[in-house]
Amino acid sequence: MAQELDLELGLAPYDPWVLKKNLSESDLSGNGFVILPKQDFDKIIPQMERGLVENLGNGVEVKVHIVEEGHESDDYTLTLLKCRGSYMLRGGWYNMVKAKGYKPNDEIGLTWDNWTRRFLLHHIK
Repeated sequence: MAQELDLELGLAPYDPWVLKKNLSESDLSGNGFVILPKQDFDKIIPQMERGLVENLGNGVEVKVHIVEEGHESDDYTLTLLKCRGSYMLRGGWYNMVKAKGYKPNDEIGLTWDNWTRRFLLHHIK
């Protein structure tokens, strides 16, 4: 049984951000957490280590590398948690968004970097 390869190339620019989210007032509040879109985050889960995924219910420490324009970047350690079917980042989220100056309606992008075993986060607009 032969399989066909789909070699069609698109002209759209490459977009590495698997998950995109417009930040709300509550994402930036002193509550200290952000709920991530489940449908998009479910695309990231298969890329992560099994042990990490198995412990999401207890909360796991993850590294988040902020990708900036030019040579600047910052690294944060946050807690990733699965709670009632939703994924959230907390435990340092509030300090990170405050330090970066994010505002309501800012769009962020998130992806998992298998090589460095950390999230990459970018302020899109």
